[in-house]
Amino acid sequence: MRTILMLVPCDIFPPVDGNSMNIYHTIKYLSQRNRLHVLLSHVFSQGGAIDIFHPNLDISYCPPTWFDRFKYKSFLFNPYYFKAAYELMNRMKADVIQCQVLYTAPAGYLLKRRFKKPLVLVQENVEYLKYRRFGAPAPLTYSLKKLEEASCRMADKIVAVSAVDREFMREIYGLPEERIEVIQHCADPEVFNYSEKGRHTVRRLYNLSSQELVLAFVGKLDTIPNTAAVRYIAEEICPAVLAEHPRTTFLIIGQNYDHLLPYKKEEMILTGFVSNRKDSSPNLADYLSASDIVIVPLDSGSGTRVKILEAAACSRAIVSTEIGAEGLDFVEGTEILLSQRVDQEFIGLVLGLLEDGARREELGRRARQKVLSHYSWEREVAKFERIYQEIDRLDKYGVKG
Repeated sequence: MRTILMLVPCDIFPPVDGNSMNIYHTIKYLSQRNRLHVLLSHVFSQGGAIDIFHPNLDISYCPPTWFDRFKYKSFLFNPYYFKAAYELMNRMKADVIQCQVLYTAPAGYLLKRRFKKPLVLVQENVEYLKYRRFGAPAPLTYSLKKLEEASCRMADKIVAVSAVDREFMREIYGLPEERIEVIQHCADPEVFNYSEKGRHTVRRLYNLSSQELVLAFVGKLDTIPNTAAVRYIAEEICPAVLAEHPRTTFLIIGQNYDHLLPYKKEEMILTGFVSNRKDSSPNLADYLSASDIVIVPLDSGSGTRVKILEAAACSRAIVSTEIGAEGLDFVEGTEILLSQRVDQEFIGLVLGLLEDGARREELGRRARQKVLSHYSWEREVAKFERIYQEIDRLDKYGVKG
């Protein structure tokens, strides 16, 4: 049984986005086969209680400091996190250092040099590409590119969340294919499952009749792509839909929406944070069940779209841009509807589904089948074992990176 030190740049209790959901399930399943010591921080904390327990699992937090105000960037220079990581490694003598998200790589690299242990870097996104798509200033994207390239080269193994991201890293940084393993995001089909009871609960909560059509968008609303998506909904999608279907409501599900209030229309409900825990009522699966269509009008971003997987697990019909569904293995036209961008084609796909309840049901049914057959957290997390075995083999023959 290996001992693994996992460096995490945020709090994950409760998970609030695709990244924290990925880390949450990685910890849950990785600790069943390995001794796992996890160092979290209070960045993006919702103040939730730890709810993963296993004899092999130890979870600790770096003390909160004023560095936390810089969020992920703080892990490039936060001495308290570096100190906590060093002390934990010195005490636990881990066999593998695993960095979740690019920004913990500097701390991981120092531990690698000091303790002569292999480093695994889990890339939630291709950060350079993500910020370039945002239109970020050239000095920022240049710095990110240099940081990401150096981090990828100093890691013994890299984990991408999709084959698309793996190809981007190979193309941008010239990395050999064997250095990068794909471990994709998933959705828990026991938590995310259509619930008629949940549908009625949420609709009663907002006084929505059974005849009301409901379109849902889910995301952490203080990010650049999700802010733009809500603006598209308010300014383009909502007016076009209401012109044809005046009894339609838009559920905008996610935290940190205050800056979006100027865009809010009467037919839009900003719900705030909704828990994805199965024992919460109503939970995110109930909100998804209350919707007729889940829309993903994203024009930027990278990584795997876990919210699409959760909607699919709830048997919802989904309309997305191509970039919004990038990295997912859904068949266009039978499991999801895709448009190249947020334009009249996107709106036309939404309007067509609003007219065709049978097609909505068929798309949702096939989408859940895809989740059940291709997206299992337990099966995906088990792929880490192959990574560790490969590292052991390379170390045995003296060719470890």
